[in-house]
Amino acid sequence: MKIKISSNICRWAISIPAMLVVATHSAAAIAGDFRPNTTVLNDDNVYNVKADGTYTLDEVVSYRIETDQGVQQRSQIPLYYSPSLERLDILDAYTTTRNGKRIDVTPDKILLQQSAESAGAPTFDDGKVKTVVFPDVQTGATLTLHTLRTQKKALFPGQFASSDNFLDNRVFKSASVTVHVPAALKLHADAIDMQGGLVSSSDSGEQTWRWTIKDTSAHAPEFGAPDLVDHSPRVVTSTFPSFDAVGSAYLERATPQASVTPAIQALSDQITAGLTDRRTQAEALYRWVSTNIRYVAIYLGFGGVVPHSAQAIMDARYGDCKDHVTLLQALLAAKGIVSSPVLVNAESRYSLPAAAAPLAAFDHVITYLPEFKLYADSTAGVARFGTLPITEQGKPALVADDGSGHAALVSLPLSNPATDHLAVQVRVTLDSDGSVKGNAALKTSGIFDWMSRVIFSSLPPGTESQFAAKLLSFSGQNGEGNFTHGNVHDLTQPFDYSTQFDLPSYAQLPGPGAIRMPQGTANVIDIAGAFDAFGPATREFPLVFLGRHISESIELDLPDGLKVASLPKPVQIASSFGSYASSYSQTGNVITLTRSLDITVSSPVVEPKDYPELRKMALAIKRDSLAQIVY
Repeated sequence: MKIKISSNICRWAISIPAMLVVATHSAAAIAGDFRPNTTVLNDDNVYNVKADGTYTLDEVVSYRIETDQGVQQRSQIPLYYSPSLERLDILDAYTTTRNGKRIDVTPDKILLQQSAESAGAPTFDDGKVKTVVFPDVQTGATLTLHTLRTQKKALFPGQFASSDNFLDNRVFKSASVTVHVPAALKLHADAIDMQGGLVSSSDSGEQTWRWTIKDTSAHAPEFGAPDLVDHSPRVVTSTFPSFDAVGSAYLERATPQASVTPAIQALSDQITAGLTDRRTQAEALYRWVSTNIRYVAIYLGFGGVVPHSAQAIMDARYGDCKDHVTLLQALLAAKGIVSSPVLVNAESRYSLPAAAAPLAAFDHVITYLPEFKLYADSTAGVARFGTLPITEQGKPALVADDGSGHAALVSLPLSNPATDHLAVQVRVTLDSDGSVKGNAALKTSGIFDWMSRVIFSSLPPGTESQFAAKLLSFSGQNGEGNFTHGNVHDLTQPFDYSTQFDLPSYAQLPGPGAIRMPQGTANVIDIAGAFDAFGPATREFPLVFLGRHISESIELDLPDGLKVASLPKPVQIASSFGSYASSYSQTGNVITLTRSLDITVSSPVVEPKDYPELRKMALAIKRDSLAQIVY
């Protein structure tokens, strides 16, 4: 079954284990031959478009369950929709058992519920979910679902756009997309790995377009790769002639909602009281929206494309991404500072279709301030002014007005060593019984500031010591520790923090033996963890990999009488992706290790042809991180 645009996953609900996987100590799973959980037997989609841009989508999909995991994942299907914008009808749903018996889904097994987003934002969203629960689902069974979506109100009046994606982590025996559209509407299309195009057209009647695929192969997902959509068969259609037209259409509907009311003017004046520098004023207004307007993760399109009025958002104290942008725009305008909405994909899609379909490329809105040439995302919650979350770095984006009165396709800023760095200073003491006590100070900026805030804001209060113990366990150490940090929501200052740790029986003394330099709990984000996804010798798909600078300094105090036989040799690595250096020295009873990593990339993704060179650098750095002091 292809992806539906109206996803309901909250972008910022990141658990601590998930953050550790993404940011630090992730490891690709080792598996045998890939076996997809489902085989799609047919997936046929028929659009009937009206002149005003409204349409119906008739979809019939049948898929066979191939694995036990498939049984768990696909035995019930949630279908999201917004009753104010569309109607969703379940026309037929049934299971065909391995023996060929048909078992219909009874009406009581089609469950209607309020969506989680709607429950969190009852004033602004009417989202519903119909969950279809299939009976007698076992491996080998086939599930069939026939739905009809009726778009009652065009997202952009007079315009139609669609995106149909057939994910390549499963086999498609047959799939098709058919679009019937009035001849008066000029349709633009971008088809990737699908056959077809315009079938028929008449000046006074209807034009029909059709694309198909048959007997595709399934590809195993790769850790760190962009979204499956980026490398899967897909068709994008749109009546918009260009993304410039998309930007103009968005502004036409959104700009009136950013009106400066007396209450907004008063609030803006209050927030910026005593501030005369315009950039400082903009930063203060951004911080206020970030910390005072609760973000409700309703994706662009699923909640419509027209934001609520700035006044309504201010009164409600919550809103989705386009609402955040609108309120910030109004508060900035009250101080004479111009800003513009920016459409971007906030998940892991990096491709941009040739056809200008808004929701095929974008699901999120952020802010651009042309006076400062600066992008800001107040929905990130804990991102400092001018820092974009990892998922937006380097992405293609559409600035609705770049300051010239026209829309512009841009690449968002990409992290680099100058703006995104982490400095770690560790001091540890090795006692005569082999135990280690240590502390560390960490200074962050850019994406490291944001990542650290996300991690610590996700911890329930008082559980830092439990997190420290789990972190030590993940990194193969045993012991306990804790963290000390300031207010994660104070965006006026860099987020620096410290950690303390005890590691009993770290070394076998009096020896002889060998130990690695202990980092304890200073490795929430470190150099070695940046290269944990480089096991495979080659890749089929690109790897998302960002620029950074990390410096580490570890001082180890040895117990009296312990003689060091040898220290690891210094290492220097140069690559087209950056550089790395490490060195050990000893003065009296103190051993000092310094490491430095600089990564510079021109794109947020590393292509498969360039991956071997980056992997060569990664393996050399990982090998050096395992170096030992011999005593």
